[in-house]
Amino acid sequence: SIKETYTLNGVTYGNSNNKTYTSNGQVLQRVMSISTSDPAILNFGAADAAGQVAVADYKYFRVTNLDDTNFVTLTLFNGTDSFFYKVAAGDTFVLMNNEMDAIASSTTFGAFADITQIKADADTAACDIEILAVTA
Repeated sequence: SIKETYTLNGVTYGNSNNKTYTSNGQVLQRVMSISTSDPAILNFGAADAAGQVAVADYKYFRVTNLDDTNFVTLTLFNGTDSFFYKVAAGDTFVLMNNEMDAIASSTTFGAFADITQIKADADTAACDIEILAVTA
């Protein structure tokens, strides 16, 4: 569930959106400390394994930066391209699909490819993050 509520000049704005996942088989939830050396936090492969989820069964991924000061840089890698995203202190990143494309020198879409790895890199000092990955 995602809920937004904003009040500006006495007018309330926002909405609630819900998505239900069924046929879930695995849930990986972990709080971990990440360093400034870009460690892998989740791998995608043919089958579930330690630190890896089955890419064919992917449903949902969330990472929350639990630090109150430093940001975290997420790297989503699909075997060829990398996509970088800044998760500020206290913020959350949600990934509802595991396919991406990133092209450095073009504004033209290429082709989607499955994400093979997600890394997290603390900006200044080690940060605690929470991850949640759900697969069928």
